[in-house]
Amino acid sequence: MELKYEIALYICGAVAVVYAVLTFISLHRKRKYKGGSKVVVPDYLKKMPYYKFKVASYKIMKFLLSLSIITSILLSGFLMARPYKTETTTIEHYNRDIIICMDISTTVDELNAVLVDKLIDVVEDLDGQKVGIVIFNTTPVLICPLTTDYDYVIDTLETIQKALEMRTNYYNSLNVDWDEYIALDDFISKGTLVGNEMRGSSIIGDGLAAAALSFNNLEEDPDRTRIIIFSTDNDLAGEELITLPDAGKICEEKNIIVYGIGTEYMYSGDLKEMKNTVEGTGGEFFYGESKTAVRDIVDAIEDQVESLDDTTYEITEVDQPEIPFYLLLTSIAAMILLAFITKV
Repeated sequence: MELKYEIALYICGAVAVVYAVLTFISLHRKRKYKGGSKVVVPDYLKKMPYYKFKVASYKIMKFLLSLSIITSILLSGFLMARPYKTETTTIEHYNRDIIICMDISTTVDELNAVLVDKLIDVVEDLDGQKVGIVIFNTTPVLICPLTTDYDYVIDTLETIQKALEMRTNYYNSLNVDWDEYIALDDFISKGTLVGNEMRGSSIIGDGLAAAALSFNNLEEDPDRTRIIIFSTDNDLAGEELITLPDAGKICEEKNIIVYGIGTEYMYSGDLKEMKNTVEGTGGEFFYGESKTAVRDIVDAIEDQVESLDDTTYEITEVDQPEIPFYLLLTSIAAMILLAFITKV
């Protein structure tokens, strides 16, 4: 514990010493008679136990009262000196970027619905990592650039979740609010279906490549930890510009680790291609139907070596007046009680 203004304690200490000296002198000097009714106390009365007890009690009470006053002065000075302690907080800035890349074609709706629901909980627990979101069908769209604004990321994921639910309700012929349906469907479809008539849909390689190129400072900061969480059934139904293996090579070259989430209903060839692609980047393949898939991905990400940006240290001064304040209250209460008893 340190003191901010030590001079205050020294001043109050000096006052306490002066008061102690004056009290000592006052208790030991003989006071002159200054008028009033003078009472003669016989010698035999002074020898009585009751008289001796009363005189001794009075002197003890006076001493304790003086001690309480001195203690209160010193504690007041201690509080005015402002006791505090210095705390150093380490602030770590993680150099880890995560992009969520989702195949938004209708064949992956059920997988994405489960994935998004779990990812919302994951994002809520993040601290310091940047997160972005890319969705794709015919064309990839970066709907959430890399950011530490987790509220915005969660809001985007929740909008995707609502859109998927609304689209599922439509295909199941349930009651649908058409205005809401159109607005939500536009959110996930309007940009991702550009060129659909000519190129088809579910162009997987383009989606992964777009996610890889959405990271910042790829050339300037090659050692930064970069991760893609990639969900798709890898069922190509269009003309791709970049094949999935080629997109995987881009990730390898740029040290981007891909964690793939597929489905049990994937064709064996599609599954094998996707599994080989993500494992080639140093990542792992998971089945989306598994209840622990997202948790397993998070655990795998945590096992990766995390690079740290410049670690900063924040030094703060925390006041600690509690103990001396409570002691001062106790001393004042004792002083009031003793003063009352002494008068009685």
